[in-house]
Amino acid sequence: MNIVIGAGITGLSFGYFSKKPFIVFEKEPAAGGLCRSVKSCGFTFDYSGHFLHIKNKKIKSLIEKLTGKKLLEINRNSAILFKDKIIPFPFQANLYYLNDKEKKECIKGIKERTDVEIYEDMPFIDWANAVFGKGITKFFMQPYNEKLWNYDLKKLTAAWTAPFVPKPAVEEIEKSANEKNDKNYGYNSIFYYPQNGGCQSIINAFYKKIKNNVCLNTEITKIDLKNKKVLAGGKYYFYDNIISTQPLRELLLRTENLPKEISSLIKYLNYTSTRCINIGIKCKKQIPEKLKNIHWLYFPEKEYPFYRAGVYSNISAKAAPKNYYSLYVETTDFNKNVRDIISALKQAELINKDDEIITVNVIDMEYSYVIFDKERKRILEKINKFLNSNNIYSIGRYGGWEYSFIEKNILDAENLAEKI
Repeated sequence: MNIVIGAGITGLSFGYFSKKPFIVFEKEPAAGGLCRSVKSCGFTFDYSGHFLHIKNKKIKSLIEKLTGKKLLEINRNSAILFKDKIIPFPFQANLYYLNDKEKKECIKGIKERTDVEIYEDMPFIDWANAVFGKGITKFFMQPYNEKLWNYDLKKLTAAWTAPFVPKPAVEEIEKSANEKNDKNYGYNSIFYYPQNGGCQSIINAFYKKIKNNVCLNTEITKIDLKNKKVLAGGKYYFYDNIISTQPLRELLLRTENLPKEISSLIKYLNYTSTRCINIGIKCKKQIPEKLKNIHWLYFPEKEYPFYRAGVYSNISAKAAPKNYYSLYVETTDFNKNVRDIISALKQAELINKDDEIITVNVIDMEYSYVIFDKERKRILEKINKFLNSNNIYSIGRYGGWEYSFIEKNILDAENLAEKI
């Protein structure tokens, strides 16, 4: 019997692809993990923005087959709010929108870059200066990533940047200072989203196929390596293999009698926590001008306590009632309350002052981004070698302790199901 911990997208996918007997334990009363949706007052909110970045046609076909509906295919329109200007994403390829002084500083930074070796584990701030120069780093790369990661950028490495940070050629960056750039950059320039029901519709489709093998409201609290059994819901279950999709740190904390050389590594598993504030709003006249056709915005400036905000209703019309719009706002500053966030959104003219707030939904995600520091690669190799030798496989964004996306989670689950 294979035991799966967690009924998120990775755990459900493993169950779907599995050819051997399995059981999935999920501590929450519903499947989905952080790939869930909630409904309130006619709005559908995700646990933050969950969009499908699909390159593998097989995965797209599978999701459409399971949900019974075609996915919306969307040409990304994301931007940066910088000094009250909307600058198309990515910042480093759209210098045209800056004032003359800022442009000169960015171009000067590009020209004055020092010839240094660029490597995966170099400090992120050094990497940004080496790749983009001091100007672009000063205006966007440093302040935005300080807000996103809430971590020292000298200790954060650049190992996470591919494929998430576009790296235009120097010639393109310089050219973008003098003329508008229509080129699309990034792994998510085209993305997909369910027509209705948010990301929960994908979860529901997978869950429906294996629900007889899923135990909700059942948390695994103890793993006994010696006797190959787990304690779940007050009862012991024996296993052949464990497929864990919970955060790697939580897996280790629940495992009994870990060797000291493994337990001593837990403290190196650093991560960032995020608060997502979902807001449903009624327009008095029309959606704010700055949000028209925008899917999400980045906020590098300190005056805004959030690092990103997205517009669900611009992605799927069914995410909000007619004449309403809906936002998700992400922050790592847990000292800011909903009133602070809404005030800052109004200051940024992302909520009209006379619009009516209909509903607010706050979701605190303890694990949101895994910290890529110099210890990460080394300790993951040691931990996974030990776990695998005991028939435990930790996969998914948090199980694999990585920065990944839904398509990769499904593929990793399929590959592991074939392997074991």
